[in-house]
Amino acid sequence: MDTVTDTISSTATSSVDVVKKTSSDVIQFKFYKNPIFLSFIVYCIFLFVSYAYLDDKIKNSYVFSNKFRDSSNDIHFTEIIKYPYDFKSVPSIIKVIFTSPLILYVVFFSILFSNFVDIKGSQYSSYFYSVMFSYFFLLILFSIHVLLIKYLVKPQTIKIESELNRDDGKDREKTYEAFYRTQWVFLAFLSPIFVTIMVYFMRKINNYS
Repeated sequence: MDTVTDTISSTATSSVDVVKKTSSDVIQFKFYKNPIFLSFIVYCIFLFVSYAYLDDKIKNSYVFSNKFRDSSNDIHFTEIIKYPYDFKSVPSIIKVIFTSPLILYVVFFSILFSNFVDIKGSQYSSYFYSVMFSYFFLLILFSIHVLLIKYLVKPQTIKIESELNRDDGKDREKTYEAFYRTQWVFLAFLSPIFVTIMVYFMRKINNYS
């Protein structure tokens, strides 16, 4: 019981410390002197502006694979993660966990990256190497995922459980690209944001300034 109490207390203390340090960064304007933060902001603005001015046909056909963005421009984020499966049964949930590139990336990258990247190093290099390792990890994950799903499992044999009900019927296409292209596009462009935020909080938790 004491061990559990100590663990909870330690976790709570660490969380409070991270919040205090983050607040201190904001209050003292440390962010604005940091090239990592400036690069992060510029990259986010670049993504936002690029998406805003991207042609709707490209958004629909390439980014969202003609299924995850409807006629009212609403994006079905849950469908992106779980497609072609659904969350209606335990077997389907298990399939999503073990086949979704987004979930696989977040889980395995979070577990592995600290073993390959020294977050205790200089502030700038830890971010740079983490992003580089992220893309290297994405390349390996993509290769394995394509091999397993496209050539071993075969998309044609997968039963589509999702109920997007698009009138053009393109949500019924059984190809690797139709199933997972949107997830890989998201990972290619959004993973640097995830990595930067993750490294920042890990450095704060471990008291690396």
